[in-house]
Amino acid sequence: MKASTINLEDLVILVASPNAFERKIILSMLRGFGANKFLEVDQSSAIAQVLTNQRVDICMCDANIPPHNALQVTRAIRRKEDNQNRTMPILVMTADPRESTIKLVRDAGANMVITKPMSPASLYDRLAWIALKPRQFIDTATYFGPDRRFKIEGYPGGVGRRKEDKPVEIGAEEGPALAQDDIDSLFNSARTGQQS
Repeated sequence: MKASTINLEDLVILVASPNAFERKIILSMLRGFGANKFLEVDQSSAIAQVLTNQRVDICMCDANIPPHNALQVTRAIRRKEDNQNRTMPILVMTADPRESTIKLVRDAGANMVITKPMSPASLYDRLAWIALKPRQFIDTATYFGPDRRFKIEGYPGGVGRRKEDKPVEIGAEEGPALAQDDIDSLFNSARTGQQS
């Protein structure tokens, strides 16, 4: 991800956090990446107001933004069909990196979770991932947001559930299989950094 750079200049970035010091640190990091247009809010109700009045390119929202939380905010943004910001990237900032929390955020329609305290490198990686590897938006009766699958390694039974999913074809086995000793040798070489 570091090989490619992203241009944040002139992108409008909304930073929503109840903590003024946290907002200051985030803005400082974003300035270091070349960003120069920011909006700051400390309440979830202010997010709705900002999004009604202007186009925003990226929203960074604290998981516990009062009086609502980031899950409610994200769902409200994604479900409002006439919202010009419906498909903007949403990053949820949380100090709770448990898998259950990440799943809740993902299922609300957020693009990415970033754990706090965040480093400049972790923030840049998340922004670059969103910019350089955009995911298709999925629109169903119960979900609107980026495809929750980060990578597709095959579908159960070889058949996807979506009409855009193409069947996965597995080629016929070719050549002799490696012996277990050969496999062990490859993994040992990889662990020690030596070529066999």
